Amino acid sequence: MRHLPPGPHFTDVLSGPTRRVPFLHDPAEVGMDPAYALRTATGKYRTTPLRGLWQHPPYFHDGSAPDLLAVINHYDELFALNLTAAQKADLVEFLKSI
Repeated sequence: MRHLPPGPHFTDVLSGPTRRVPFLHDPAEVGMDPAYALRTATGKYRTTPLRGLWQHPPYFHDGSAPDLLAVINHYDELFALNLTAAQKADLVEFLKSI
């Protein structure tokens, strides 16, 4: 998670150059296997809105992240964030509060 989408909806889906066109991500940008994305019309992934995110596990297109901590661990490794266990726990609680 490189950024926090703007509130109150906490999504970057319509934050691209053209507000009518969803802002999508290449598989490599989010550390995902491109196989699923290649089956879509765009070949890209949409960021899941953060509002109410905690209510919709498992996460990622393939359900490979069973909980929010697994999502955080994925991005911690992908972007070499070096988050501490306490920071990860705080982030999980923050995401659950949105």
